Amino acid sequence: MDKIALGYIRRSSHKQLENNSIEIQKQYIQEYASRKQLHVPDEYLFIDDTTSAYKKKANERKELMRLAEKMIELDISTVIFHDTSRMDRTGYSFTTQFYRPLIKKIPSLVVHLTTQDEPFDPESTAMKMNFLLSEHESVVKSEQATANLIKDLENESVYRPGARTPYGYTQKDKNLFPNENAEIVSFIFYLYSWGYSLQKIAFLLNEADIPSPKGKKWATSSIENILKNTVYTGDLTWQVYLQEEGKKHFIFENAHEPIVDEFIIELHQLNKSVQKKYGRLDTPFLFHKKVKCRDCHQVLVTQNGSTKNNAHNYQYYYYVCKKCNYKVAATEVHENLMPLILDYIHRLVLQQDFKQQTLDFLMRMNKDVEVQVLNIEKKISNLTQKTKIAQELNDRELELEILSFLEQYHCELSNLHSVRVNLTKTHQAVVSNHFFSRFHNTLTHNMGGIETRLIILYFVDYIQLSSEFKTKIQYKMNIFDEFLPTIDELPKSQKR
Repeated sequence: MDKIALGYIRRSSHKQLENNSIEIQKQYIQEYASRKQLHVPDEYLFIDDTTSAYKKKANERKELMRLAEKMIELDISTVIFHDTSRMDRTGYSFTTQFYRPLIKKIPSLVVHLTTQDEPFDPESTAMKMNFLLSEHESVVKSEQATANLIKDLENESVYRPGARTPYGYTQKDKNLFPNENAEIVSFIFYLYSWGYSLQKIAFLLNEADIPSPKGKKWATSSIENILKNTVYTGDLTWQVYLQEEGKKHFIFENAHEPIVDEFIIELHQLNKSVQKKYGRLDTPFLFHKKVKCRDCHQVLVTQNGSTKNNAHNYQYYYYVCKKCNYKVAATEVHENLMPLILDYIHRLVLQQDFKQQTLDFLMRMNKDVEVQVLNIEKKISNLTQKTKIAQELNDRELELEILSFLEQYHCELSNLHSVRVNLTKTHQAVVSNHFFSRFHNTLTHNMGGIETRLIILYFVDYIQLSSEFKTKIQYKMNIFDEFLPTIDELPKSQKR
């Protein structure tokens, strides 16, 4: 009976699909095993698919590490690889991270290569030369690929270099066109703009039996990859990593038809500001941190008194004033006040006066930012001149102190530029009615708790309650005054 052995296969990229790299390696391994009176069952073949041995060291390759664990578990001492390039392309990681740790646990370890009769010997001069040649080949290929990519990107024509086509698009003649999955992408960004978490979005897509880009269940990583990809706003952005120069950025604006509006992404940043101040959006307490006691003016705390009995859940949520010692059922507050609030907001977002007030506020904020930018630029200019004086005086201590202030001011200036960009985008969204229309459209449909909570946080300043359930709703004069970041919100470490 033939001795059992394990086999390892690695395919470095999807491009190797054309030459059936996996099948070829499998055939070589099984033929070699037969010659050596060994047997490699299919379930003992471990495949690292689309995994680079140049970018990923041995201990970063999942299936290679799983193979080592299986050899220890089954007490199998023999493993077969096709050739040295399948083992490693760094020249050392296979030996130091796979072979040597494994031989300590399996002293009888034998590693075979289908390209040679003798077992693998890491100390062999010929083997070391093979590893060095594999490493050199990978370096040359990597440099050639990078050079070709940069050449394509620096071409005046806005063509998309070779890469996997983003989900939601079809590629024709190196151009992207939205396909039938574009609506799914749009829906993901829509939910994200309303404060839905990655987990919640994945759950909803799976509940609707919508397959992921790989045809499987949605994972949070799949959602995150879509949300981080700027391609969906119509821009092509490439980052090429160079050995000595670091990243090289290429941006082609309006390169193809967008699936989502860029402001959708900005809305998520606004929502993060809201959530940071008022807590989670997915909560049964819709008015959390918005309810004050009418008598003592303290913010009411929340209390969850829910119970479970005989497999039934009984939900009891309360808003509590600890100072005045009373509590009000949250469901009662919501049922009485929500219709009034939603009706008011629905009418408000349709008013031209309210839209104009919002635009005026954003313009005032923008002017304030411009003034701060000019002031900081003047300070930077003055300090730059003082730096030159300190250098002429050969006063290194003074120069370092000035440079410290310069660093702080440059940081503040960078933050102000970000605020200015946010203000401009928000202003454009209000002018085009893109911002308020989303509230109008959402209010005309059945909303979930997250959307309801977010609308309250945007439009309601506070709600007053008393033990006799006397209520007062105070709406905001402007919905952006506490959410758009300003220079005053910079961390103290960044301020002089």
